[in-house]
Amino acid sequence: MQELPSFDTWTSGFLFAVAMGVFLFIILMAKKNRRNYPIAFLILSFSGVLFSYVLFWTRYNTQIPYFNTFQFIGYYSSGPLLYLYLLKLHNKEMRFFYLHFALAFLSIALTIIIWSQHLFNYNLTLDKIFVFLSNYIFIIIHLVLYLVLMLWFIKKNNSVKTEYQKIRYNWVKVLIALYSLFLLSYISYYILINFSFFNNQWDYMISISMSMAIYMIGYFVYREPQIFDGEFFTKLFLPTENKDDNFEDDLINEFYNNLVNFIETEKPFKDNELRLAHLADKVGYSTHLLSKIINNKSGKNFNNFINEYRLLEAEKLLISDNNDHSVKTIYFDVGFNNKVTFYKVFKKKHNCTPTEFKKSKHL
Repeated sequence: MQELPSFDTWTSGFLFAVAMGVFLFIILMAKKNRRNYPIAFLILSFSGVLFSYVLFWTRYNTQIPYFNTFQFIGYYSSGPLLYLYLLKLHNKEMRFFYLHFALAFLSIALTIIIWSQHLFNYNLTLDKIFVFLSNYIFIIIHLVLYLVLMLWFIKKNNSVKTEYQKIRYNWVKVLIALYSLFLLSYISYYILINFSFFNNQWDYMISISMSMAIYMIGYFVYREPQIFDGEFFTKLFLPTENKDDNFEDDLINEFYNNLVNFIETEKPFKDNELRLAHLADKVGYSTHLLSKIINNKSGKNFNNFINEYRLLEAEKLLISDNNDHSVKTIYFDVGFNNKVTFYKVFKKKHNCTPTEFKKSKHL
């Protein structure tokens, strides 16, 4: 007698992971950072892979066959999507975009046809396409091909002349390591399945490893600004030489005065994409030294330190009689990335909105 479809603790947990993946996709898309869109879609596609697994394990795939091809979309898009992200991180364009995603688009087309067959009740033979896309050897070759492509890319772009390049290089290596874990987990399934001890628990553990790899990539990309600001995983991403050295007070004061003079003169804070590593390159300090100087002398982290200068600049523009400076767009002119952050820090300092502040100064 055939068992009825049902969930257990494992499959319920994986279904929750699918929901978290969709939630993470929405968060990354909501940030409206186009450079992170490939990772957002990577998370979404892998959530589809995991969802198709859940349907298979629970035997709901026989009752809901519409999602069985989701795994192929994930497998054939994961490599190109991460590769596309690396290119965007280095401000490069992907050549032959549609060729890279051809198999992913074919998988999407297959899914749409299957859905339409059930919706409009017609039959179209798709066995050859299904067999082609589901061939695990071909999937492994595709995944390995993009791993090699990314390794070749990082070898070709391994310049670490500036502090920003150092952090970016280490950051890319971490992402590739996580992708390698995803690939290793997939390959291990087809190796272990040949042994007698292999059971559903092993299958689940492999899926956990794959899930961890993909969702960690998504989480790290979500925290990317903190990584490049030197506020996240400092030991991993930032140089730590001379960490325990005691800087003389007068030397720290001299460095800090030079920093303040540079900021007030050149106003680098107006750059909406300014990061700690960028500023370190501009003033000629190491990222670690600059971070230590800012923390010790100002008592603030990098973001708060820079935002103070942005607020001062905003105040000057609000007080001036120049009508060219609109309150609605002034946040961008002084270096803030979004209006919400600007209003939040402004209200925290002045206990009023920028509009109210401007009115009070022109009474």
